[in-house]
Amino acid sequence: MNVSVPARRSASGFTLIELLIALVITAFVLGGITMAFYRTTSEALRLRDVTDRRQSARTAVQLIEREARMAGSGWGRIPVYGNNSAGQPVTLSAVTPGFTSIAADDSVMLIGAWQVSTVVTDQMPSSSTNLKVQDVTGFNTNDLILVTNGLQANMIQVTGTNSSSEKIQCNSANPYNSPGGYKVSEGHWPPTGYGPGSIVEKLTISSYYMDRTSFSKPALIRHEYGLSPQVAAYNVDGFRVWYQMQNGTWTRDPKNMMQVQKVMPVVATRLSDPRRPALVDSVWAALRPRSF
Repeated sequence: MNVSVPARRSASGFTLIELLIALVITAFVLGGITMAFYRTTSEALRLRDVTDRRQSARTAVQLIEREARMAGSGWGRIPVYGNNSAGQPVTLSAVTPGFTSIAADDSVMLIGAWQVSTVVTDQMPSSSTNLKVQDVTGFNTNDLILVTNGLQANMIQVTGTNSSSEKIQCNSANPYNSPGGYKVSEGHWPPTGYGPGSIVEKLTISSYYMDRTSFSKPALIRHEYGLSPQVAAYNVDGFRVWYQMQNGTWTRDPKNMMQVQKVMPVVATRLSDPRRPALVDSVWAALRPRSF
């Protein structure tokens, strides 16, 4: 008996061409996923860098803002006459600009008296006279102090204190106390000196400026008199200080601080991105010192 057996079908599979096409498609998909992941990671790192720089700049601006608001506390806008560390006469104001050129960074010096204060009890005829005060507590050797009667103001340096007699010593051999910067004839010292009731205050003098050489990246430095310089903001692009005049205009180089109404410190940040021009940003605050 003849029984018909169905023909056996040949085994089917992928051809070499089909495998190659599948591999190419898989490579494209994996490549796209990898590129998307890389771009996302790169953008996240860029945003983190931007955030870190802005936060650093914001912290510095807040510090400058706090001290600028207190600048002149204790005497207001009265010019302060004195000497520098070389014994040369200087005239200080609550806010002292440091402008050099349009392309260069600015600096600013802020002076205030918000630490220790006392009152003169005996006449102080000259800058090198021992200063009799109500209380010497809080005043130390090498402190820079301010003496003012409300109409005039002078800066001198403490060379010693005596708590038993409540005297602050101001040796004339000290360059800050050299008589050269305190000429009565030029209006740099009251004709009769500072009498009882005059105010004596310890000065806080802070300078802000850019340092582009001491660190691997540019930094904004805060240097308070008597202390070591400290980094206020790291990896920033520049520092500019603008001043609003009474006529409403803004300038970085005010010729008369008596005409200044507001101070605006600006800390610039920059982040280079190969896909676009350099991203430039800044953090700033416009403020008016309380003594202005």
